[in-house]
Amino acid sequence: MSEQRISNESAIFSLWLNWAVAVGTLAIPEFVGLFIPKIWLPMVTLGLMLLLIIYRHSGMRYEAMSCNLIQSICLKTLGYSVVIMLIIAVAYVRGFVSIFYSDDVINLHIPYLTILILGPVASVLCGIAILKGDTAEVCRMCIIRHGNASERGFLGQIFRQESQFQVRLLLILSVAVSVLSWSYYSLFYVNVNINGTDAFIYNWVPVIFYSLSIVYLGLRYFSLWGYYYNHLEMNPRGSEPGSTVRYIILTGDNVFLTRSDGYYDVPDNNRFDTPAVLRLPYAKEISRERAKEVFGDISNISEDNYSMRFMYKSTDVSGLNNIYHFICCLENREVISSSRYEGKWYSLSQLQRLLYNRDLTPMLATEIHRLYTITMAWKTYDSDGRRLYKIKNYRPNFRLNGICDWDVDFNNSRWLEVARLNEDKPFYRFRKLFQRRQNTSEGYKA
Repeated sequence: MSEQRISNESAIFSLWLNWAVAVGTLAIPEFVGLFIPKIWLPMVTLGLMLLLIIYRHSGMRYEAMSCNLIQSICLKTLGYSVVIMLIIAVAYVRGFVSIFYSDDVINLHIPYLTILILGPVASVLCGIAILKGDTAEVCRMCIIRHGNASERGFLGQIFRQESQFQVRLLLILSVAVSVLSWSYYSLFYVNVNINGTDAFIYNWVPVIFYSLSIVYLGLRYFSLWGYYYNHLEMNPRGSEPGSTVRYIILTGDNVFLTRSDGYYDVPDNNRFDTPAVLRLPYAKEISRERAKEVFGDISNISEDNYSMRFMYKSTDVSGLNNIYHFICCLENREVISSSRYEGKWYSLSQLQRLLYNRDLTPMLATEIHRLYTITMAWKTYDSDGRRLYKIKNYRPNFRLNGICDWDVDFNNSRWLEVARLNEDKPFYRFRKLFQRRQNTSEGYKA
């Protein structure tokens, strides 16, 4: 078995490991609560939070082959829960609770029950993550650093699918234990001590749910591992190193697209894509001159009739394949009529409708999104996110005309970060400082 194949195996099973570690930090406080006083649980929870941070940072070098979404949710759950526990503990010590409850129902030895805090907090954070989707902060940073799921190949799409599945599973488990524990608390719990039934509901049920989820996900990812190898057998080209070259064909503010009945990232779909796509033997780099020569050969268009610029490079999760994205600017529309390509010219407004209607292939949609995002960031801000114009929230018009002559690097992910965090965003300076410290700790350039 090749080293790369072993690496891909590890990537699939890292989905299970990340769940086991991250969600395990939510189950441990309930289990530990059986043996230690409640007053120590905030320290235990804080310690677990620090351990999860260490675990997350230790895997940063393999971040492209995994997903940090579930870890991020669990980290926030632990952090918010610690704050809530401390507030409740201080309220008990300072006597604020006596204002709302009589002394005969107050028990200083049991100021709170951990699952009554962790469960609802996790439920809310999972719900927010589902609503945000790819716009969640951790997802946006992952896309900036490693590319969209369609750019990261078959495994990248699996990771995206499974990260969403894990969040939904954690939401179901969190809501289930929250409803059960709060219902029992409201109907049956007496705040004197923890009896056997109380311990089962508040301590053992979360641990049992966690244990069952470990077994279930273990079986799921073992099946997924088998599916992955079946995919390689049915698609042997996907397991062979190779480079794909894609050309976005433009003239003025128009894009040339074609429609086919099938393409490599979503089979048997009928969506629009660029007709200029070519598979080549694996190459670490493809120069603009080489790309221009290849385009001329496959399109039958004279090099005098177009200019070309490099857009960006993306690599799939396996590392076996990479994609080089180029922009080809034709002198006029008539040039394409003498080529080997069939298709139609689309204006920016038509392209926008195709994008919103999801009529573009995932790869082309990703390319257009990157092109638009970096263009608007470059036209509006400098490389540090400061406004070029003294007009807050100013948005220039989006145009493609002359793009091959623009002095902007579409391969530089810094512009994607500028689009995410700039002077028009709330708390810009504070967030910028925090990002620099975080990037430094994770080994990225600020």
